[in-house]
Amino acid sequence: MKTTKPIRMLALSLTLAAPFAAHASSNEPAGINLGGTSFMDGFGGTEPGFVYQQYFQIAHYNAIHDQEGNSVPVFQDTDINAVVSLNQLIYVSRYHLFGGTLGATALLPIVDLNAAFAQTSPAKLTANEGLAVGDLTWGPFLQMPPVIVGDRPVFDQRFEFDVISPIGQYNHADEINPSSGFWSINPYWAATFLPTPKTEASFRLHYLHNFDNNDPAADVPPFRAGDAVWTNFTASYKPLPNLHIGINGYYFQQIQNDTVEGQTIPKSETTNLSIGPGAMYVLGRQNIFFANAYFPVVERNTTNGFHLVFRWIHVF
Repeated sequence: MKTTKPIRMLALSLTLAAPFAAHASSNEPAGINLGGTSFMDGFGGTEPGFVYQQYFQIAHYNAIHDQEGNSVPVFQDTDINAVVSLNQLIYVSRYHLFGGTLGATALLPIVDLNAAFAQTSPAKLTANEGLAVGDLTWGPFLQMPPVIVGDRPVFDQRFEFDVISPIGQYNHADEINPSSGFWSINPYWAATFLPTPKTEASFRLHYLHNFDNNDPAADVPPFRAGDAVWTNFTASYKPLPNLHIGINGYYFQQIQNDTVEGQTIPKSETTNLSIGPGAMYVLGRQNIFFANAYFPVVERNTTNGFHLVFRWIHVF
C-alpha cells in the first residue's frame, strides 16, 4: 500500500544517514553529531598539520514514535537500517586567535540505507537504497590550549562553526534519503574536565538552525525543520594507562515547531535521549580508537532504535 499523504507529512524527509549518528528524526538534517564524538572531546591538536578521523556506524530502528513517545500504529514491523562510513579531514593551522589555534575541518559520509515494513502495514516508507554520498559538513574551529594545574592538564575546550551543505543523494520518490535536502548551520562548544588523573567528563553543546527545504521528497509541501539544541556528554575512568571506559549519551531537543508552507505544525518538536557504554584506547602518539553504543531512553517524533559508533583518529 502506498503511503498516504498525511503519513508522508509525518515522515517529511526522514533522514537516517546522519554522518555522526545515523540519526532518524522526522525532518532534521543528515549531518548532525548525535553521539559521534565521545571521551576527551574538548582536547585537540594545536601543532600545524593534518588529522584524519574515520567513523564507522551501524544503526537499527524498529519503530517510529509520535509526539507522546508511542509507536505510530500504521507502521508495522518497522525495520530500518543505516550503515555509515564517515571521513573527516582536519587541518590545524599555524595561526592563532585569542590564545587558541585556528583550523578547519570537512566531513563527508558514504551511506548504505534500507527499510522494510510488514506486508500488511497500513503505511510504509521507502529508502534510497545502495551506497550513496551524504551531505558535507565543514567549517572553521578554534582549539584552545589545555589549562595546566600542577603538572597535568585539567581542562580544555574548542569552538567550531559548522555548515551542513545538502550535496548528498536525494531521491524525490523516497522518504529516507542520505541527504536532508536543505542547508543548516551548526555551531558548537566542546569541553573536557579532568578532575583527577584517572577521571574525565566531557560535553559538546550544539545549536542547530535549519533553512527551508523548497523541494522536499515524498510529495510533501515546502517545509522548515525547527531550530534545536543538544548536547553529547560523557564520563569515564582510566583503569589502564591507555584505556578509558565509561558512559556516553546525547540529549536532543527541538526548541521550535516545524513549519509547512509557512504554517506552524503544533507539537512537532523532536526529543531524543540515548545513553550507553563506551571505551577509548590510545595506541601510541598517532592513533586513538573509540567504541560507543547508544540505546534509546526517550524518543518523541522520531525513530526508536540503537546505534553503534566505531571511530579511529590518526595524526599525520
